[in-house]
Amino acid sequence: MRQLLVFTMSPRQSKYEAGRVEEEAIKKGIPLKRVLYKDLSFEMSEEKTRVFLGGEEINEENTMGAWFRVAGTVSGRYVEGRNMFISLMQDRFKCGNAEGYLNWARMGKISQHALFVKNGIRVVPTRIFYTKDQVKEALAEMEKDFGWPIICKHEKGYQGKSVFKLDSKKELLKFLKDLDEIDLGLMLWQKYLPSRWDLRVIVIDGKMVGAMKRSANGEEFRSNFSLGGGVEEWQISEEDREIAEKVAEVSGLDYCGVDVMKDDEDKSYVLEVNRQCQFQGFEKATGINVAERVIEMFLE
Repeated sequence: MRQLLVFTMSPRQSKYEAGRVEEEAIKKGIPLKRVLYKDLSFEMSEEKTRVFLGGEEINEENTMGAWFRVAGTVSGRYVEGRNMFISLMQDRFKCGNAEGYLNWARMGKISQHALFVKNGIRVVPTRIFYTKDQVKEALAEMEKDFGWPIICKHEKGYQGKSVFKLDSKKELLKFLKDLDEIDLGLMLWQKYLPSRWDLRVIVIDGKMVGAMKRSANGEEFRSNFSLGGGVEEWQISEEDREIAEKVAEVSGLDYCGVDVMKDDEDKSYVLEVNRQCQFQGFEKATGINVAERVIEMFLE
């Protein structure tokens, strides 16, 4: 019987998500194998092309699909390995998020914003700079357009990490002085939305499966579940459902989490899309069986 492969960088990575998907596969009688990117190897020549996992050749006869968790490393070798696997195997069986991975080796927040704006998806007003002088020259304009505080975040940050709230011109200039100019082009400078909550919407196979509200806890301005934010089920509007599904479509993703935030006028802004989103807090808050939906995506 053909098996479903779940790729991670280590046995501990995505422990909850991989474990839950394995639980649901067992319930449905589907063989599932958790595998490591480092066990991949490839053979490519004029005569034949083969993909191996731990010495075993992978093909459509023994594999029904592959689902990928984070593959990023400093060297990028696992990203290359994942994408080579998808390129060679996607015509033989389903590879989750194949289009999105091949189009975006690393889908950072900056490239996402460009994609969203191009496709008419509203984002929080954002500025990108490459020199400190550019920031200083634009500061008066940002004060006028954004007001205070101003948010600065790293384009590769995750789980709310590398997000800074700058409450005044003095604080911003000190932050800028301490920032290495080499990293400046990787930072997004954004208008602050004071709602202190956002929505995580999960989309699988083009359809929204549900949404949860994440609320900041105490004096923490970030609402991430991993930072202690409260989570609860959210009855999403038709407009926000359409926005989330459009984000998944233009990003080429059949599994993703879309983060949406609202301003004081109830306008929705897409913060980012996460193509390997965690779902422990989501299942807890909503009671929706995300792992089962992942399995069904491959069965369908």
